Amino acid sequence: MVLNYYMNIIDTSTNSKNSSLDNSIENIPLFEIEPLEYEVLDTSITDIIFQSVASVKNFKHFEICKRINVFAMGESTKRALDKIGINSTTPEIPGSSSLKELLGKKLIKRKFAIVKGLDGLDELHDHIIKYGADAENIVCYKRKKFLNYKEIREKFNEVDVVIFSSTFATEIFFENIYIANSPISFVCISERIKEFINKLGYEAKTINYFSGNLLDEIRKTI
Repeated sequence: MVLNYYMNIIDTSTNSKNSSLDNSIENIPLFEIEPLEYEVLDTSITDIIFQSVASVKNFKHFEICKRINVFAMGESTKRALDKIGINSTTPEIPGSSSLKELLGKKLIKRKFAIVKGLDGLDELHDHIIKYGADAENIVCYKRKKFLNYKEIREKFNEVDVVIFSSTFATEIFFENIYIANSPISFVCISERIKEFINKLGYEAKTINYFSGNLLDEIRKTI
């Protein structure tokens, strides 16, 4: 497919970085974020991991971040922390697998807090426990589907490209919005999401979501 500036591209992220960059890219989230109350952190924590932008937006105890190691799952989460003056370390490639490699296996005597959403990935938690450290999950939000997708579905009638930044949005799209055999191209921000789409029987390509020009990044990928 050859893209031009009149193509219709929809970004399904709840934290879109590009909605104001070009008229060809429209941001339409497929779910909402609902804050959850959580217990106050253990004062003996040595490291804290934020798994998503939503985990940053719904966390309340940032004073602890001034004296411990701070990690972000990916670039968008790191940028969310940067905006509130907190430096964090993030892997070059976003995702649990890369962050596990960054943390390594020498974790004894460290205690981690993992800030995440309800039903979020446990891969990091399991890795930390496996290599001798303590870990506690701080669940500060949940993702909530909309009651009805009729109006949203209509917005996708003439879409050419859909951007996915989570497997949850992908699942919702194919269950509630997608019409079989529609000529839509799918792009995503990580290999994990790409694999999820492949398992559903569709093809997707991974893009650099933080490219200086997202439209050009999509154009050269499709």
